[in-house]
Amino acid sequence: MKTNWSAFVPRQPKIALGLLAALLTTTGSLRAGDLFTLSATSGLTTVNTGANNVVDLIQRAVDRTGPFAGLGNITSGSLTYGGVANAIQYFSPAQGQATIIIPSTGLNKSFTTTAALTDFLKTDGSAEVAKFLKAMAAQSLVTITDGNPGASTARSASDSYQNYGMTFAETKEEKDANKPNTDRVGFGIIADVGRFDANGIRGEVYSLPLFARFKLTDRVGLNLDLPLNYTKIEGANAFGVGLGVGLPIKVIPRAKDSPWYWQLTPFGGANATGSKDMAAGGLLADGGMNSLLAYDFGKFTLSMGNHFSLHEGIPITVAGYKFDPGVSQQILKNGLKLDVPLGNRWIVDVYAVHTKFLTAAAVDQYVTVGGEIGYRLLGKADAPNKKGGYLKLGLYADVGENYTSAHAQFGSGWKF
Repeated sequence: MKTNWSAFVPRQPKIALGLLAALLTTTGSLRAGDLFTLSATSGLTTVNTGANNVVDLIQRAVDRTGPFAGLGNITSGSLTYGGVANAIQYFSPAQGQATIIIPSTGLNKSFTTTAALTDFLKTDGSAEVAKFLKAMAAQSLVTITDGNPGASTARSASDSYQNYGMTFAETKEEKDANKPNTDRVGFGIIADVGRFDANGIRGEVYSLPLFARFKLTDRVGLNLDLPLNYTKIEGANAFGVGLGVGLPIKVIPRAKDSPWYWQLTPFGGANATGSKDMAAGGLLADGGMNSLLAYDFGKFTLSMGNHFSLHEGIPITVAGYKFDPGVSQQILKNGLKLDVPLGNRWIVDVYAVHTKFLTAAAVDQYVTVGGEIGYRLLGKADAPNKKGGYLKLGLYADVGENYTSAHAQFGSGWKF
């Protein structure tokens, strides 16, 4: 999936007015669930309108078309961004002229021409946009880069935790066979679909993580992950793609004469996320460490996962405009998981994970609870190794302040 970064570059000076400035006026109607609303007062007339595409909304305001037609001197106006009221304030004595005020960043600047704003966006304005997006991540429940369970940083951390902090336990057949694990390569795919409610703003999430596993030595592996994501927030669309690399190290490997298992996994990666509708997105890099400690009680296995990750925005420049997602985040995850073999080839598990954002976030912490059922395909108990595949079906939910989501996962993995 290729992210079209040029879609975020103002195509004309009027659209350049858009991101920093809900510059000109408003008229129209508000609908429940609008991600963005624009208000404007001109004389005795006050106009309010909403939309799920901030660029189109501001384009109409700049052109003074549709609900904005006929407005003259705007003495006051404001933009609500993703549920954050008065995210941007402005007044505009005439078309193309405006004073922009962003309370969260302290910006208070006047522009007399569209060219002046265009120049500003190419110089100091990029830093102001980054500060604005960072401020929105700390206040809005639906930003796509950071600050909530559906944001890019949280997804990246969750993917790493699921890969390295929640290892799939062995079935009864595998335990009884006690054959050496001689497979060198594994591949798989797990689809994830879900819905969320963020204080009345609703959306849908679709993820398709692809993965490959390579055995380097008996204790060290190399894992590659390619997550593909699509999110629909009310009527706005957001897309994401990433690449993750992990190096799982078995500090204490599984053994017949020991119930303990301990794995440490340093990991790193990068991902791109973007939404033309929300005029937001960017490139992010991440890295960190996962620990998985498990104890096999015989009839069940209890494991503890611990995760720490760093997430940083990567500035890019397109057509003279510098884009910085304004992300500098750290995330902690800690959880417990219980695996219970059923029959010879079935296994079920339940888990709970606590996630904490260490820098400012709209949802600063949340809990994930879920369960899975898996079935081992192919392979024989008396085979010389443990080659074969798995099918998995799982359900989980994220619960935080003013934020809830429910997800279903299904997929398979194969070892060769």
